[in-house]
Amino acid sequence: MAEEIKTPERMEDVTDIKEITLPLMQKYIVTQSASDIEWLLNALKEKVPNGVDKNGNPKTKKRSFIEIRNEFTRRYFPALAPKGTMKDKKSAVDKAIAELEKALAEKKG
Repeated sequence: MAEEIKTPERMEDVTDIKEITLPLMQKYIVTQSASDIEWLLNALKEKVPNGVDKNGNPKTKKRSFIEIRNEFTRRYFPALAPKGTMKDKKSAVDKAIAELEKALAEKKG
């Protein structure tokens, strides 16, 4: 049986990322700046690639709640953010490539 998660009334009372709901995020964001409200609106509206259809045309879908919740948490409550995730995985890959290329160049002399 799944564990029931009690949703706190305020973001300040959240102790686990699983307690964060969209209404709670919305309630918090409307107390912040206009740019914060715009960020949440854009995150909710954003379409991400989702493969291709039978004609080869690219398909899109809305971002998942978990992706949005994770980004929200990293932005506003980093202590609650999922551990071991990177905000920008591409930059981590680029950094790894650069480091490996440097190491290879040093090995080759």
